[in-house]
Amino acid sequence: MTTNLPLAWRDEDVRGFGMAVGGPARVLRPTTADEIAAAFTAARASGTALALRGAGCSYGDASTSVHGSVLDLTRMNRVLAFDPATGVATVEPGVTVRDLWRLAIAHGFWPRVVSGTMAVTMGGAAAMNIHGKNNFALGSFGECVRSFEMLTPRGELVRCSREQEPELFHAAIGGFGMLGCFTKFEIETKRVHSGRLRVWGIVAKDLEHNLQILEDMRGQADYLVAWLDLHGKGAGLGRGLMHRADQMKPGEDPEGLRFLDPCLQDVPPTLLGVVPKGWLWPGMWGAVHLRQVGLVNWLKFKAGAGEQRNSPYLQSHGAFHFLLDYVPRWHWMTKPGGLIQFQPFVPQREGARVLRTLIEKCQAAGHVPYLGVLKRHRPDPFLMTHAVDGYSLAMDFAVRASKSGRDSLWRLCRELAEIVLEAGGRFYYAKDAVLLASSFGRVHGEPTVAAFRAQKQRWDPDRLLQTDLSRRLGV
Repeated sequence: MTTNLPLAWRDEDVRGFGMAVGGPARVLRPTTADEIAAAFTAARASGTALALRGAGCSYGDASTSVHGSVLDLTRMNRVLAFDPATGVATVEPGVTVRDLWRLAIAHGFWPRVVSGTMAVTMGGAAAMNIHGKNNFALGSFGECVRSFEMLTPRGELVRCSREQEPELFHAAIGGFGMLGCFTKFEIETKRVHSGRLRVWGIVAKDLEHNLQILEDMRGQADYLVAWLDLHGKGAGLGRGLMHRADQMKPGEDPEGLRFLDPCLQDVPPTLLGVVPKGWLWPGMWGAVHLRQVGLVNWLKFKAGAGEQRNSPYLQSHGAFHFLLDYVPRWHWMTKPGGLIQFQPFVPQREGARVLRTLIEKCQAAGHVPYLGVLKRHRPDPFLMTHAVDGYSLAMDFAVRASKSGRDSLWRLCRELAEIVLEAGGRFYYAKDAVLLASSFGRVHGEPTVAAFRAQKQRWDPDRLLQTDLSRRLGV
């Protein structure tokens, strides 16, 4: 493998998706494994650490390195092969969820696990072991990875699967880019018999009602996800709208075969066929900064009754899954402070108590999340997993521009984290921006942390791979 190639580094501002963390860094966008190897060689020679980055969809500092060096893998974005009989795709790490589904659906397949945005890369999806609205049924992204090739910081190209280097396979998936750089994946997709899903909107009067719906339906539904109005108090605390979606059986939706056309799956670019959605974020900015989110959420909750009356209805896969892509640049509504997300994973037995406590503390502190998303989860076999047999509640906070406002939000989130940790909960590093190094062993357990550090020592003994996240957690 060639390791003495000229490398075109650029000085850029590199931030997490939430814009609240990050800063200046040197960025290289390799297009081949040889260029990655050359970057590793140069970094070892100079004693420089490198951070790996995909599309930058992690909300916090998982792919940033302030005043450091970043390898951006988005230009390694070739689909190398796709088997239309099995739905197995062979791809480079910069291929996005959108690239994969557009290829697969034309052959009657859909990715087994997708995130709420189609911008995520395969490398990022594996490094963070992303989950979707069907985590309770099909598990995390890593469970649809057959194999991968990874270039280690010492320049060794290693092929990994459940049979070949299984310890590295289960440590690198979910290992947030600490062990090596993915260069190729074999990924399984699933057969679909229509380009549409059957969807129900279900009004939930409070948090306990939402949790009960998840328990009642998780053995029947293909997908479940709830939007929560976190401004609701008292009897309405945790109220929201649950969405259930089921795949069509063979022959059940003949008209839906037309929607296997990728062009009919993309999220529509306009509202009501007229207003470009790129124009909507300033209105959302006004709602956030004029403190009208509570009113907007109340109106959305009330509108849920109409959706429930009109259920079930048919919706394309893309329209159901990629809500975060409906409004381009929606996160700009949180400027200038940006946003962070706090997403705890709580065991089922503690779910109602802990989630209720978190919501109440946010309200009491005056930091009410403008968005809450509730999901059901199951454990997975990966070493640094965030998954539990229980629930997650993703809470999006707009960060106040003042130092005092920002500091008070970080203090609140660390208080919330302590409640979660005491209940045996975990965290998802694609969303985290606040955890301390003292939390790392408590999230995973000291034996697991020791096993992960042993893998780090084996494959990256010089600690070449570092990010702001890994330094914050003391990895």
